[in-house]
Amino acid sequence: MRRLRRGLRRHSGITARRVSVRTAWPWQWRLAMALLLLALGYGLGYWSHTGSKKNQLEQKVQRLVLENQAMQAGVVQMERRLQVEHAAQSSLAQEMAVLQDESMRLKEDVTFYQSILAENGATGVPKLHSVKLSKGAHAGEYQYRILLVQSGRHDKMVQGSLVLLLNATQSGKSVTERIETTGQGREIRVDFKYFQRIEGTFSVPPHMEAHSVQVQFTESGGAKAKFSQTVNLPV
Repeated sequence: MRRLRRGLRRHSGITARRVSVRTAWPWQWRLAMALLLLALGYGLGYWSHTGSKKNQLEQKVQRLVLENQAMQAGVVQMERRLQVEHAAQSSLAQEMAVLQDESMRLKEDVTFYQSILAENGATGVPKLHSVKLSKGAHAGEYQYRILLVQSGRHDKMVQGSLVLLLNATQSGKSVTERIETTGQGREIRVDFKYFQRIEGTFSVPPHMEAHSVQVQFTESGGAKAKFSQTVNLPV
């Protein structure tokens, strides 16, 4: 017991081999140091949290940019597909219109040829089978299609001339003027046995307000028109 006490005295008190003297810091400095360390820890934690949140926001923005680009590409593809479908529908509508016109023309041709083949004992008589007018490519321009036939026996030639008369209004007055057709002049030569198609164009003078066209056929040597037909101009 005495040895233990002696050993403790050697290591403590005046008789200790090593003695260290430390200056005690005031409590204000220790509090300030603790607050500083606390602030540094909070700053490091906030910086770490903010950096992580910033990275998340950047990743989200990048993902939204990619999604937007994908949506824009989808919109472009959809617009191209709609353009292709619209062009196909437009082309199909044009083809349908052409087929309908051809079908109508074929029906007319069938009726026309049936009327020619149905010969009887009557003497051949020239007739105006049809007159069609349509607008041309330019303002005031019109296209005409005329079909002349000979009904009954076809034992003679039908010869004569065909003229087109324009019924219009000029300076508030009604006028009738012979049409100057393109390439055929004011008088179209007629010479056929079964039928004859006559097609061409004409232009209405800009100072006239045209209403209709009158088609007149006169046989060779005749003084008066054999027959005539008036057709309104398309609006």
